Amino acid sequence: MTTRDMKKFNKQWVMSFGTLLQKMHLIDNNKEQKERESDAADFHTIIPCATKSPIEAQFLHVHTHVKFREVQVQFRGKVNCITRSIEFALGFTTYEVLNSKFNKFVVTYDAISCEVKCQCLLFESRGFLYRHCLSALSFKRVDKVAP
Repeated sequence: MTTRDMKKFNKQWVMSFGTLLQKMHLIDNNKEQKERESDAADFHTIIPCATKSPIEAQFLHVHTHVKFREVQVQFRGKVNCITRSIEFALGFTTYEVLNSKFNKFVVTYDAISCEVKCQCLLFESRGFLYRHCLSALSFKRVDKVAP
């Protein structure tokens, strides 16, 4: 490869890289614009609660519309859960939650700190309470959770 070929190759590479950066910048701008439009639309709309749960009403005011729709799926799925208390000691209550797929989940509720934890650990990965925890909270008649 000659010096001339190298210069030509480098020039083409720099030009294509510049074009790629321009395209990425344009995509980022379009994404930001769509997010702003979505936020503006969300500001003027209210999503009705799927259930009469006070926790769902609390989440309506805390989460974005997109995240709240994901939470609503969990509230609807809670209907298919069967919950029973299996142990109580020192403010901790352990529940066994069965869902429609016949999977068992162990949920622990700490009445002192008002924390709920499920063995599925989906809260840790997704950032909102799943139907197993919501079912246990409903069984315990908890009407408010920490945000």
